[in-house]
Amino acid sequence: MILGSTEEIEAAKAILEGIPLLKNMVEAKARILLQDAIDKEHLKVDILYLGNRVWSRRKILQNLKRIMEKGALYSNKCVKCVRSGDKLSLPAVPDNFKPVLSRYFYDFLIFCCGSEAHYNLAGWIGSYPTVEDLKQFFRKNEYGKPVSEWIPAWKTDALRIVEDVERTLSPFQSFMKAKRKERSH
Repeated sequence: MILGSTEEIEAAKAILEGIPLLKNMVEAKARILLQDAIDKEHLKVDILYLGNRVWSRRKILQNLKRIMEKGALYSNKCVKCVRSGDKLSLPAVPDNFKPVLSRYFYDFLIFCCGSEAHYNLAGWIGSYPTVEDLKQFFRKNEYGKPVSEWIPAWKTDALRIVEDVERTLSPFQSFMKAKRKERSH
């Protein structure tokens, strides 16, 4: 399924028709080819494969680069959470709040990486405001697992993104992880 404007959908269909045997491929392989097409052709559509979104690696890594340049997921004042009742915390968003974390990356985090929505984008940033907090999240998500272990093997596009994010956030740890993996084979 392709979602977007009529013009964007038609452009995407023309590009995707150029991928031979796409409809008969194993999902894991098809997701990588679709991700490559999305990124190479700068497609503005959302592509669902068997009902699951295929993610743009380029969009997320570009946003991660901006976050790392800023050192935070916001550009001015941080969001604070205020208590509302016994258990509910709602984000108190300043009027001039400007997130650096994009909606797209936020969606990736909550739909693929083992995070709850935290009410909204501002609430997520309130829970993970800095690059160091983001590193810690990728090491141990909200379910106590490394994000790379949370994503199912068939979701190859998301796994590839997570590997790149981890390599960018923690290059030395990623290097050591690759060495351990290499020795185990």
